[in-house]
Amino acid sequence: MERDTPDGSTEAEALLEPRELIRLSELVTRAGIDMLAAGTSGLRVRELMRAAASALRLDSFAAQVTFTDIVATVGKGGIYRTQVAEIGSPGVDANRIAQLQALSRDLAEPSTPDALEARLDAVEDTPPLYPFWLVGVLVALACASVTVLTGGWGREVLAVLPAGAAGFAVRTLLGRWHINHLASVLISAAVSCAAYVAGAEVFTLITGEPSTRLAAGFICAAIFLIPGFPLVTGGLDLGRIDLGVGIPRLAYALAVLLAITIGVWLVAVPTGISPDPVPEQTGSALVLWAAWVAASFFAVFGWAMMFNSPWAAALTAGLIGVLGNVPRLLMLEAGVPVHVATFVACFLMGLACAAAARAFGIEKIIMTVPTVLVAIPGSSALRTLLYFDQRDVVLALDNGVSTVLVVIAMVAGLAGARMLTDPEWAFTRLDPPVFRALPGWSSSRARRSS
Repeated sequence: MERDTPDGSTEAEALLEPRELIRLSELVTRAGIDMLAAGTSGLRVRELMRAAASALRLDSFAAQVTFTDIVATVGKGGIYRTQVAEIGSPGVDANRIAQLQALSRDLAEPSTPDALEARLDAVEDTPPLYPFWLVGVLVALACASVTVLTGGWGREVLAVLPAGAAGFAVRTLLGRWHINHLASVLISAAVSCAAYVAGAEVFTLITGEPSTRLAAGFICAAIFLIPGFPLVTGGLDLGRIDLGVGIPRLAYALAVLLAITIGVWLVAVPTGISPDPVPEQTGSALVLWAAWVAASFFAVFGWAMMFNSPWAAALTAGLIGVLGNVPRLLMLEAGVPVHVATFVACFLMGLACAAAARAFGIEKIIMTVPTVLVAIPGSSALRTLLYFDQRDVVLALDNGVSTVLVVIAMVAGLAGARMLTDPEWAFTRLDPPVFRALPGWSSSRARRSS
């Protein structure tokens, strides 16, 4: 008499199951889900899964990747298996991306299932690189740095520091409680902006005069909530016509931006934040440029650390942010349209990230995304919101169009640099040609063969 196995099938049926193929399929899908959950592009997810399938000596592999799901089919010996997996909630972990990219390159040689499983266990068990308090301090410093870049000065910076830290702490706490993600973003944005207004009011009571730059730091207190990774990787996915993952990723980013907007609006309207542009910063050229350069570095560095980037990658990204933002500021002073200056700056930063990745062995994407923080159009986005609330449609549309153009320019600049320096983005073939005339131009195929 045949006995039932734990899954309800009979022993004879269980013997017919392709158990080895099942395990190999699960390992390949698990590798892809780990990469997808870390927040990188669909191309890199497929690249890792394809490398794992090849290292495990599978005969065939195909996968459909979306923003939250993977459908993978593998085959061996004429038997095929399809598996579906999904991630619980979107997230970003730059260190995990770097670890999995390193694993992808190491899989150039055949591997056993046990060895791959051990590597995946090690990646998943890796704790955050930095303590919460340090990340909170650096996030607050990044918010204050962006405040300087958008026209704020001493009072605004001092008010933003505790406000950014408070908002980050609230978002982290709500995330640990598994509160709805969009609700967490909305609440965190409201807390950050309210804390900033309260801090600014304290300085008003001390000095007896209200700040003329209050709006400069208002949106910057919540700037850490901007979905940089989904915006950039979604744009890059669309650049490769990878619509299945690019469109949902951008839709998620827009939903997060809407939640931020509502949270900011809940504080902006009752507190009477003025939508008018803030006065220009005054002082000696040496002091102003020193402040802008320092702010460019710490804005990018702080955001990179928030993404759990290795310190070397965060430091390199900060330096690249400076190299890209200085030309942008010079072009703005010369009267170049802001979206044109943004495109040039992001293109240069994309090239610099590719060169640094090749020179120092750092993954491009974990440097590329933080650098765009220096070009985030926070001020025009805030003015769009406030002018719409005041029913000044003409000015609202003017600022809204400017905001959209800058965001498009950011993504287009980075995508153009990526296509110029990485044949896997310039070509749709699985075996793109390798061209080494430009710095940073390499392919995973070439890396794995070297």
